[in-house]
Amino acid sequence: MRNGKLLAGLYLVAFPVTVVGLVALLASQLAGQNLLPGVAVGLFVGGSLVIAGLSYALRAAVPAGSVKAGKDARVVAWNRLALGRELPGAWRAVRG
Repeated sequence: MRNGKLLAGLYLVAFPVTVVGLVALLASQLAGQNLLPGVAVGLFVGGSLVIAGLSYALRAAVPAGSVKAGKDARVVAWNRLALGRELPGAWRAVRG
């Protein structure tokens, strides 16, 4: 992949942004107050959209052994990215 470091860096930013948005949204709900819900939703949705875009772009790079019968490679890539299973690999790619 030609832009591997760029995509890995983008993922290393998008995943924590998604998690921070989700935690802020849940904390706002738990507190029963509107603690910047627009910002929290924006962070969560923005990070999720980046992860969805990365999963679409990287669907061809999913190892054949990890795609079960009847599953789309994009779905497998999205699951791995959304759950943070690719964070160590992305970190190694960025560090060189």
